[in-house]
Amino acid sequence: MTGLVLVTGATGFIGSYAVAAFQDAGREVVGTSFCGDVERGLVALDLRNAGQVESAVARIRPSVVVHLAAMANPGAAQADPARAYDVNVLGQLRLIQALLRHAPEARLVAMSSAEIYGRIETGELVDEEAPLRPASVYAATKAAADLQALQYHLSDGLDVVRLRLFGSVGPGRSADYFPGRQVHAVAAILDGRAEPVVPTFSLAGARDYVDVRDVAQAIVAAAERGRTGAVYNVATGRAWPLRQIVERLIAIGGIHAEIHEERQLPPGRQGAVVAGDATRLRTDIGWQPRITMDQSLRDALAHARQAAAAEA
Repeated sequence: MTGLVLVTGATGFIGSYAVAAFQDAGREVVGTSFCGDVERGLVALDLRNAGQVESAVARIRPSVVVHLAAMANPGAAQADPARAYDVNVLGQLRLIQALLRHAPEARLVAMSSAEIYGRIETGELVDEEAPLRPASVYAATKAAADLQALQYHLSDGLDVVRLRLFGSVGPGRSADYFPGRQVHAVAAILDGRAEPVVPTFSLAGARDYVDVRDVAQAIVAAAERGRTGAVYNVATGRAWPLRQIVERLIAIGGIHAEIHEERQLPPGRQGAVVAGDATRLRTDIGWQPRITMDQSLRDALAHARQAAAAEA
């Protein structure tokens, strides 16, 4: 794989790690963000602006595009479905059409979500052949974008690899997402900024969580070695009970704290038990997760405390 890599959503949780992983692999990377940042070399890209998308692709002419820019918060998507579809579905469409016009040989790594599988009741690992049963606005937009990418591969020969990400965890996770909120709460307790109480939405269900650094390595590997047209789960194969994750976090922090659990689920989410089968990803490109949940939580906690100290 040679040529320039374009990473949309480069300042996001996964995007920032993906940029670093490609740079570590010796690739030249151009990142985008909603507002752009000249000093950081970030290109402004609003996926709702067709002219801006067209101009960026025509100017950069990447050999690989990792498409991470999205309306990623399920609660925000549920509150504003029109915007969610405009960004997540039509935004990717604008990007694909610009690629076909200006960089038709480029590989698109299209990022989807395990949310598109919906609620799994069997307890079995979910593989890529499972039916898509999106049960929220966010999940439906990601399912539509996933199928859209496949359609352009079949109809126009677009070189695309689709990744379906299960939960992600690690240093820098926003408090808007689990377990980022809980990590920040434990950090505040450790630093004497809060009482020993960890607030959380409902901890019903269990989910497969992959460290963000392992996710970034999966993205690089898929860009380099993924089969064109293929779809891959990025998962560990283990569903962690959400309560157990919070309990592990408190234990790692070495504190005694009460878990204050609200009954309701976070907006746009469901209390499912979902673990993914990543056999195809291991077989095709040799990827496997390497960072344990404990290490991920330990690093996330350290990062949150350092960030709080820097702000202070």
